[in-house]
Amino acid sequence: MKRKEKPIRLRIQWLILGLLAFAMLGTYAGSVISSVVVSRNNLEKNYLIENQYYAQKLAAVTDSLFVNMIKNLTIEARNEDLMTNDSQKIHKELDFILQSTTYFNSTFFADKTGRVVASAPDMALKGTKLTSVGAKKSLEKKVPIISKPYVGVTGKLILLISVPVFDESGSYEGFLAGTIYLHEDNSLIQVLGQHPKHENNSYVYVVDSEGNIIYHPDKNRINDNVKENKVVQYVLEGRNGNLEVTNTKGIAMLAGYASAASTSKWGIVSQTPKESVMEPSFEMARQVSLIAILFMLFVFALSLIMLKKIVNPIRNLALYAKQMTTEPSRPVPQIPNWYFELKELKRAILIAVDYYQTKLTNAESESNLDPLTGFYNRRFLEKKISEFDRYSVILFDIDHFKAVNDQFGHQAGDEVLKFLSELVKGETRASDLCFRIGGEEFLIILPETDIYITESVAERIRKITEYTLSPSGKPVTVSMGISSYPAAADSFSELLNKTDQALYKAKHEGRNRVVIAL
Repeated sequence: MKRKEKPIRLRIQWLILGLLAFAMLGTYAGSVISSVVVSRNNLEKNYLIENQYYAQKLAAVTDSLFVNMIKNLTIEARNEDLMTNDSQKIHKELDFILQSTTYFNSTFFADKTGRVVASAPDMALKGTKLTSVGAKKSLEKKVPIISKPYVGVTGKLILLISVPVFDESGSYEGFLAGTIYLHEDNSLIQVLGQHPKHENNSYVYVVDSEGNIIYHPDKNRINDNVKENKVVQYVLEGRNGNLEVTNTKGIAMLAGYASAASTSKWGIVSQTPKESVMEPSFEMARQVSLIAILFMLFVFALSLIMLKKIVNPIRNLALYAKQMTTEPSRPVPQIPNWYFELKELKRAILIAVDYYQTKLTNAESESNLDPLTGFYNRRFLEKKISEFDRYSVILFDIDHFKAVNDQFGHQAGDEVLKFLSELVKGETRASDLCFRIGGEEFLIILPETDIYITESVAERIRKITEYTLSPSGKPVTVSMGISSYPAAADSFSELLNKTDQALYKAKHEGRNRVVIAL
């Protein structure tokens, strides 16, 4: 006789446990997947926006850099030494331009026939007849020129920045030029090379109006033409924006781009490989997993305890129902008030969750910058000054600034302050520190700088301020006091006092001048 198979009997305890496990694993998988997707989408969006913002910022900085180069050369082009035939005097002036700024790798003055009269840092080009594209354009146009990249007479890939030179009668005498060696350390690298190359491999590059790379962290890419890149096409059209694009090497990039209008439609591109977004997304998923697993273990253990308390009375009742016919004397199990207990348990959990909630605290950060000019404020000056062993200072303010406020209003006065701060930033080095210590009073600290270089920097700032139209509709002038530590004083407070007296003397002697504090 064939034996009957026993029917499969599943206990409600195991059914509920299985359903609970399935729900928890599904929630866990959904949380991890959604965290990866949401994190990736948010990071991609953030990288696009941040890269666009950074590209626009660098475009403005690049514009400012070349505008200041032109202004610097324009001021120097008025120097009477250029009108002489003394190549040594001219060489000395050219060398001064190199030493007092970080703009150029070399400088030279060519006469109206295109022959080099003098050059710096050496006189190697003296007498050379220039036939390069940049030189021809400078001689033909007789206006300030920023050339396209080309190979110069030295065999180096260069940019030429030139301004025309006219004598007192307005006759054209030639042009004064500074060159940037694109394959060597230069002012572009000093400005654009500050972009941090993070672990996500983001980087910045610059193209000229023809789509040729003129700056790239990889110097081997300089002078490559990347015009087929869609981002490059957009930026050369003068657009600003962001875009996910595949570059010329077939790598998907999250790119932000901006046009530098003052540099003949140059383009700045800041981009991040798309694959770099996945690593932080997976890291977030890992953190979510760790938290979720711990939370799941806690919930599962608690649910198992609750399940036993819920199922055991039901099981006892089921056994009683099964055996009551064979054991009528079996006592009736005690059945608790399930709904009441369940509500109380839920209430206890909610109280525990509320009890262990933490409060978020925000620490107010202390700002070190003056919001109007972007210079450091006086509080930061007091913190920073102790770090320097040897330095010079330039203390200056705007002449007749009250008259600007009275005549044009305080908003125009603020615009003049911002205008002056931008001029000063363009004429100081990266190592110099600029402070706004009063309403229209400013201080520049030049570390490891003697009083002679300091005087030349101060004079340069004074001159460019005097000859540059301000937002008030006319140029403003500045009076300056300069001094050096420890040569002129034993402490910063004494140095500042002496420099202030020198500034007062400059005011007393007629303003728009530089006075050295002895």
